[in-house]
Amino acid sequence: MLLNNIPCLDKGYVSTISSHNDSQKLVDIANHLLTPYQVSEKLLQLSSLTLLIKCPLFIQLNLAQYGFTILYAKSTPEVEAYLPNEAEVNTPELETSRLIMNDIKQTTEALLINPKAYNADGCDKFTSQVMTPISVYTTIITHGSYDQWKRFTAQVNLPAQIESYRSAVEQIVEVEWKYGQIKDFTK
Repeated sequence: MLLNNIPCLDKGYVSTISSHNDSQKLVDIANHLLTPYQVSEKLLQLSSLTLLIKCPLFIQLNLAQYGFTILYAKSTPEVEAYLPNEAEVNTPELETSRLIMNDIKQTTEALLINPKAYNADGCDKFTSQVMTPISVYTTIITHGSYDQWKRFTAQVNLPAQIESYRSAVEQIVEVEWKYGQIKDFTK
């Protein structure tokens, strides 16, 4: 399956698997199958979007607030975690940002090694993974209605890391449901 990925953060992305009833299809339905008084915001309820998202767990937690259907996709056996760069650490001094960035990298690497070591020592798998950081990447299939995606993209004042994913999803939503074509449905 070949998908066009919109890159997010250091190792993540968002890509469209499928959309159902994009704006052109809704216009066709409205023009050919409905009377003018039937055309309303309810027509948008016929639309949905399924995305493949590789993201840190903290992004998945944000998505879960919107009631999406989320399935775990196959992923590489290599565990990866989000590691911020100096600009994302964003302290007033570049050297301080570098020091913090390196500390975050070392701490994350240690947290990723621990579950493997605990398992090798015979620890219960669930217990060993409790220490897994929320910066670990996961690949998920996320499905939702037009309304759910619009509510997700309407978030404001987000941390830059979450904004990266919100913006990528917004690009896809705007392509699938061109506002100029569906504005009559949202009266």
